[in-house]
Amino acid sequence: MNNAKLNKKTEIKQKTKQIFGKKTNNQEYYYDSLSGKLLGCKTRENLILKKINKLKKDDYFLEVGCAQGHYLKKAFKKTKNVFGIDISKEFITKAKKTGANVQITSGEKLPFKNNFFNFVLCTETIEHIPNWKKSIKEIKRVLKKNGLVIITIPLEKSLFWRIFSIFFSPEKTRGHINLLTSIEIENEFVPLKLIEKKYIQTMSQTLNKFIPQKEKISMYAFFVFKK
Repeated sequence: MNNAKLNKKTEIKQKTKQIFGKKTNNQEYYYDSLSGKLLGCKTRENLILKKINKLKKDDYFLEVGCAQGHYLKKAFKKTKNVFGIDISKEFITKAKKTGANVQITSGEKLPFKNNFFNFVLCTETIEHIPNWKKSIKEIKRVLKKNGLVIITIPLEKSLFWRIFSIFFSPEKTRGHINLLTSIEIENEFVPLKLIEKKYIQTMSQTLNKFIPQKEKISMYAFFVFKK
């Protein structure tokens, strides 16, 4: 690569960092900032909130990988039976302020009884867990009959993330150790029934309605499974 091309690549990388490289350890960054919205996070959030808003006051809700408690806070408005787990002590300290029952633990071994929750949320977390298949087994174990699971994953093998990763590798900048496809998630959730699946292609909910639902051109996959 000649110096001109190298300098151009460095310039693009620096400009991209100015947009996407700040405060990414703050969960609210992904929903409130311009860069978070450009990454499609607000669109994904709206799909999740439509389901959380249907919670009943007697339902038991769990978030696997709750971070600072963005969705715990939303769920707590619907039911007081809200639980969250995360491996980060810093995150859990902040998540406690939501009023939810939270603790530090891994998604590979959930400290709950079988058939305990009506609703389990695991958004943008599976890709961080070393034994991700075991975490899905645990989610299925703690879910009640007729309970719902929402899973979202970044489609790292799609065109969008492949281009994005030229400047920001999934392992080093996003901590993604599993580059998953939608079919892998569906296979692991058998025998649960897949009742909803959507691809998030852009930051615009309106525009997404007109773009073909194809994984290779999408940013995220959104799933709802029923036990």
